Amino acid sequence: ASLDRYEIAGILARHLKRPVPPDPGTITGLLRDEIREKIRCAKIGITGANAVCAGEGSLVLVHNEGNILKVATQTEKHIIITSREKIYPNLDEAINMVKVLTFYGTGHITTSYIDVISGPSKTADVEGILVPGIHGPREVILIVVERPEMVSEPEVYHCIGCGSCLTICPTYCAIGNRFGRESYLGGVGVAKASIIDPMEEVFYCTTCNLCRENCPVEIPVKDILLKQRREYVKRYNLVQGHEKLIQNIRETGRIFKDLPVQVRKEKKARMVYFKGCMSTFRREEIAQAAEDLLDKTGADYTLIDERCCGSPILKTGSGIEELIDYNISRIEESGAETILFTCPGCLDTFKNHYPEKYDLLHISEYLKEEVDAGKIQLKEVGETVTYHKPCHLRTDAPEEIIRQIQGTIYKEIKEGCCGAGGGVRSAYPEISKVIAEERLKVTKETGAETILSACPFCKDNLKEGEQPIKDLTEYLNEMIE
Repeated sequence: ASLDRYEIAGILARHLKRPVPPDPGTITGLLRDEIREKIRCAKIGITGANAVCAGEGSLVLVHNEGNILKVATQTEKHIIITSREKIYPNLDEAINMVKVLTFYGTGHITTSYIDVISGPSKTADVEGILVPGIHGPREVILIVVERPEMVSEPEVYHCIGCGSCLTICPTYCAIGNRFGRESYLGGVGVAKASIIDPMEEVFYCTTCNLCRENCPVEIPVKDILLKQRREYVKRYNLVQGHEKLIQNIRETGRIFKDLPVQVRKEKKARMVYFKGCMSTFRREEIAQAAEDLLDKTGADYTLIDERCCGSPILKTGSGIEELIDYNISRIEESGAETILFTCPGCLDTFKNHYPEKYDLLHISEYLKEEVDAGKIQLKEVGETVTYHKPCHLRTDAPEEIIRQIQGTIYKEIKEGCCGAGGGVRSAYPEISKVIAEERLKVTKETGAETILSACPFCKDNLKEGEQPIKDLTEYLNEMIE
């Protein structure tokens, strides 16, 4: 996504047709001289604007180097090109935006330059005659570009351009400007560029939602991209890699085209353990550990002849009504009031797309209650562990349990994505692999002996690292006395 000093020096050397040392100070000086000479010779200066203040008729420019100010003041005519989303009611609101922009974008309270322009300068001479343009351009022209497409997705235009989302977006950190368009970078950039005609890059998003959590104005980029995926599929069809997956679900009700499983227990019970496709067919050890724990705690639970929850279909641009109807009918037959999950993706899908008539719990939440009640006694271990928190799991129960294990040294890490979500692994395995490798670098730095997680997809995508990875259910099942 960025160039190092050697690459920049090479580009500058080709432009200037002479050697340029890879020294940041020298590079900055050469660029400054080049740019300022261009500005000195220019008659017209063209800039954008960070804000247009409707009440005062003023413009706000935010910058670091000072070149924008020279363009705005050292030319005969200053043309400002902006768009409707840059218009604020008054200067107070605009300055509030600037404070947020600079803090989220740079970590500083303010930036180097904040300029307020209110038209050509006006100076009265000794005779009291008003003379415009003495200290700057004699003419200032504001052009507001209309964007009728804003009506369909107005929230993407709340973006103030701070770049905070880019620093934490797993896809952007993995592939840089390939996830975006020109000056519109990252997920919000793809969302903007896809309003009129959705591009394939809408499927690069892992749906981790970290961008919204770091956005000062909380733009729901994930939700917008999911909507644009549906539009893409309507216009062009499924992307390669998703076709087989969706076909499997349509034909068998599951993402993997394996033989139907034999349900060990399907009876009336207070709780249903919804295993999910990945724990049923690929990470069976997680489902087995979960059932062992439920049996050991005396849980009144049952299994059902479940179908895929529908999450992959939602992530790839289709509807899931048939799957919902089928799963609900089987749950209703069990008489259960609570549904337990080991897959955060299944849990998230039930919370957001299924009828709101059940208590929905990740199994870690159930186990936390059992540990707190003293129903689970855990062995004391002398192991150093770290915990990778799944993006779709909105509970701290796993970490709270880990901290309660006697003798365990817990090395905490910042939140991050494993790279498997959003259908990225099935359609773009090369992107998913890079994201996983970056995440494994973070876990390795902790020096932990074992990585713990609470999602079968996370475990599957991070299994290639040097550190062994276990699901929390496996870890706890091994430690129960």
